[in-house]
Amino acid sequence: MQCFRHMGSVITKETILQDNVYLKKLSGLEPVDDYDPFWNKLLSFSLKFDDDDEETRIALESALDDHLQCLMYNTQTTGNFAAFIRLFLRRATELKTSEQCENKIYLWQTSNALLILRYIARFLTQRMTEKEFVRIFAKNQENERTESSSTSSSDDEDDYDAQQTEGSDNNNGETKEAQIVFQNTAEEFTYELVSILINISVNDTTLAIHVEAVRCLLTLLSSQLYNESIVNTSIVFRFFIDGACAQHAAKLTKTLLLNYLIHNSEYHMTVAKPQESIVFGLASSMWSMVQMATGLDSAEEDNKPPLTLGNLSILLLLNLSCHQPVNASNPFKETLALFQNAQEVSTLPTQVISFKIDYNGLYERLCATAGQEPPMLLLYMLLQANSGFRNYVLSRINLENLVVPVLRILHDGVATSNNSHHVYLALIVALILSEDDIFCKIIHETPIKDLGWLDSDFSVREISLGGLTALVFIRAIQKNALKTKDRYLHTNCLAALANMSAFFKNLAPIVCQRLISLLDLLTKRHAKMVDHMRVSSQNDVAGGQPINFHDDITALEEGIRTLLEIINSALCGGLRHNTHLIYNLLYHRALFDAYVQHPMFQDLLVNIAAVISHFSSKVVHVPAGDGMTMMQIIEKEANVWPTDKLAKFPELKFRYVEDEYTVDFFVPYVWRLSVQHSGIHFETSRIKIFKAQSIA
Repeated sequence: MQCFRHMGSVITKETILQDNVYLKKLSGLEPVDDYDPFWNKLLSFSLKFDDDDEETRIALESALDDHLQCLMYNTQTTGNFAAFIRLFLRRATELKTSEQCENKIYLWQTSNALLILRYIARFLTQRMTEKEFVRIFAKNQENERTESSSTSSSDDEDDYDAQQTEGSDNNNGETKEAQIVFQNTAEEFTYELVSILINISVNDTTLAIHVEAVRCLLTLLSSQLYNESIVNTSIVFRFFIDGACAQHAAKLTKTLLLNYLIHNSEYHMTVAKPQESIVFGLASSMWSMVQMATGLDSAEEDNKPPLTLGNLSILLLLNLSCHQPVNASNPFKETLALFQNAQEVSTLPTQVISFKIDYNGLYERLCATAGQEPPMLLLYMLLQANSGFRNYVLSRINLENLVVPVLRILHDGVATSNNSHHVYLALIVALILSEDDIFCKIIHETPIKDLGWLDSDFSVREISLGGLTALVFIRAIQKNALKTKDRYLHTNCLAALANMSAFFKNLAPIVCQRLISLLDLLTKRHAKMVDHMRVSSQNDVAGGQPINFHDDITALEEGIRTLLEIINSALCGGLRHNTHLIYNLLYHRALFDAYVQHPMFQDLLVNIAAVISHFSSKVVHVPAGDGMTMMQIIEKEANVWPTDKLAKFPELKFRYVEDEYTVDFFVPYVWRLSVQHSGIHFETSRIKIFKAQSIA
């Protein structure tokens, strides 16, 4: 039987929530004082039902929405939501003591309070403007008429600054000393949630509180979901940028990162009941309801990372860090760029360092979770902004632990053309790593054994990490040229290959074959496009409608030139270490004949033609098909042929630069991750921000 239990009472599924006296009183027309014993009864509840009972689930969801709908309208006059907030703020002052004393009943009721507040906030943010939502935090019975009169004639900014509340009465010891002045009660509530995450330790009795605190913060920030504009003008977001919460940016960032490192056990909202036999079960059934209501199919659910405090913490951190406030800096983005390794003595001035954390633990955790989207985004942000962490990563002797998961995302994503965001981030991470010469050298000296995830048509027995990286990039370019024709993917894959090319060493035969095959593919497509353009021009003369092939031809020419530069760089940088490449140049020598007279490519054919000419003369008498003898001669000649005969060209080096419009990509993306992975049932039909997404 599915039932709703409330302090010993049982309500069967026929009367599931509609007639629950506590929810009716909260959402009804009767004002409830924040000191009323009613609140203790409201916060002592349990709700259970079977996941596969669709009838009960629909009834539960419908009944809960009915109560929330009533609350939204009635709290404007009763102030019951504001009373609930005042109750929570008062309880928050005693939370630290309750945790130290292991007062399980108090902690349990506090987590219940946060869960209810999250559901209320989720419902209201989807149906009210943010200014209306912030205003109801301060509604109370005493000043209802006065506030209603004053706010009706105030402008938008007055709505935000309407209420000054000193935080010294509602904060823990450290905050009391700071004498925080809050702009409104919503800011005070937000600040208390942050204080809980920073000051309350995580254990079995407080885990639910931390999980719900993070989800409450995500819900409070979620008003942007219902706005098509990428520019974040959120009132709640301002609390973190230049309000009371901003001063704890470093502490909160460190706390969220430590959660990600430490608290990775899957969170099930079924918690053992406290000693006083009060049943705790609402959260478990709520989680089941949320999972079923998200509209995600079972296959997608299977691929999602588990719900953990660590994963939720990363979602909150990414939300706070990825937004670019108007005319202000983002303290969370800045603090991510400035934290240092706790295991090393930094040479930077103390005031420049935001905090210290164990780089090795962070690196190992990123290696283990790089296949998931939120950690990949975090990895990108750290490599792009935090030079200390980037240098630490590049100095690792076990780089394959990070690079292989990144390559798998690129490999699998290009094959299925799914989740371009994840693929792009994997590509940019690899490009950033390829900018370092030591990295490019080390990966060619690192053997890789686990290759079961590669395409079946790759007959690879032994390969270096560098060879594997090159193979994945070459395959991505080839797939892209044949299917999606994404110029961004095409350009950045070539850039990463170019960065590595001078350090190519002992590339496996399959890599060299695929490199030359890619050049052949682009050459044939170029010739086909030129022919199409010629036919189109003739049709234009005959009065037909011409087709513009100019952009496609230009992209192909740029790709061909870059590939020739890559081959040229590999020969100049390590001719004696690239005998399989030389073999493939000889085998496909006819391919390069067409480039000798081409004005865009002929300068790059000098070295390639010289290599082909010299080594061809040495193997001219080798019988056709005797590849082993041919390779032996090539290896011998490569060791003695003077490479100073090759012309010198400028070093190939491409660098990733984050442009000023990345917010158009990251803001909708991080909200998409939050909707998918937070376990919060945001009503997708109301979400507007995804419509504004632009992938450049």
